[in-house]
Amino acid sequence: MWIPLLASPPSARPARVLGGGQGTAAAVRDLSRVGWPVEVHDPSGAPALSGLPGVHASATSPPAPALRQASLVLIGETCPAAWREEALSALDGTGLPIWIEGDAARSTLAFPLWLAGPKLSLAAWTHSGMRSWERELSGDFFRASEQLFSDFLRLVNEVGEAALNGVEDEAFLGKVGAQLAKPELLGLLLKGDYQGARTMALRIIGTTTRSLG
Repeated sequence: MWIPLLASPPSARPARVLGGGQGTAAAVRDLSRVGWPVEVHDPSGAPALSGLPGVHASATSPPAPALRQASLVLIGETCPAAWREEALSALDGTGLPIWIEGDAARSTLAFPLWLAGPKLSLAAWTHSGMRSWERELSGDFFRASEQLFSDFLRLVNEVGEAALNGVEDEAFLGKVGAQLAKPELLGLLLKGDYQGARTMALRIIGTTTRSLG
């Protein structure tokens, strides 16, 4: 099982959402909360979602090049069948994360987790190409890790206030945040050693500031 972590959304590569559904709408709201740009494509124009921050809606299907440039693709239950098959054909072999509501077998994205922090947000997921017991184990792990990720965002905010107070360059802060997503630091948080993680984070920030400054 592998778990990619993003400490800040990919501003130039929006998520593409085709159709809607209860799970899809919840995912779009989560993406909006963490500042992830979203393009929703739905024949209805998705009026319930189009007003969310960072969410743009269209009543037409996305062209294949736009899909291939997406950061991830979500396909809802109400997505027209033709749109769904065209999208899957266009994305075949690209390796892009794809979540299809109600169709875990064809999804490549499973157990997405988006947590909003004061300055940095976090996205995490794992792949769905696994056996049923592996999917259940991964899901349990994600639910159990939600507190870990919340502590991580609290830590980023706290050490950011201490070491990066007044810095408003979002790109720079994103680079610093990416450096903090280290297994060693997350391991300390998982063990409950918040002060040890804080000390490590301050050391990482000092090194990153010197190397990126």
